[in-house]
Amino acid sequence: AHELNEPLGGILGFAQLARKSRGLPAQADADIEKIVNASLHAREIVRKLLIFARQMPAARTTTDLNRVVTEGLYLVEARCATEGIRLERDLEPSLAAIVADPGQLQQVLMNLVVNGIQAMPAGGRLTIRTRNRPGGVLLSVEDSGAGMDEETLREIFNPFFTLKDVGQGTGLGLSVVHGIVAAHGGAIRVESEQGRGSRFDVDLPLAGPEEG
Repeated sequence: AHELNEPLGGILGFAQLARKSRGLPAQADADIEKIVNASLHAREIVRKLLIFARQMPAARTTTDLNRVVTEGLYLVEARCATEGIRLERDLEPSLAAIVADPGQLQQVLMNLVVNGIQAMPAGGRLTIRTRNRPGGVLLSVEDSGAGMDEETLREIFNPFFTLKDVGQGTGLGLSVVHGIVAAHGGAIRVESEQGRGSRFDVDLPLAGPEEG
């Protein structure tokens, strides 16, 4: 990853400098913009790979998982309504606080939610739950979508595995989720049946591995 970041930085930096040249033809300017955007996209893929490899340090603090869920779902409510998906919240009112990186947990939530939305192109029900567990908390994301077969279930957390068409995704979403959860000392499980939907359960400890 670090060996990739150095040339990517050079490509991005020189492309941005080239765009500042006077008298640049419109076509050249458009082409350079494509280089800049492609470089930024490549850098984001490298960042996600580092998260999967647990090389991105977490900024952990006392975190209210219910608040992370509430703020995250606010971003997808309109999309769910447009796509005929009923969004249901079942949040534990006295949920224990945990030591975690709230930004990374929101990334976990959003990846799982978007995954669920994409599994229901004809609409359906998306349920997000939180629960207290001995020594930790549970985040559950369940959809009523297409479900997955056993072969897919074995592969979904592997980097670059995707069921999307070429150009529609990198396949890094669930592998990033797995990396973040593991870095927090947690565990993720999935249950799925074709035609009956999927449920992802994320167990998170009250304190991360560094806090004991």
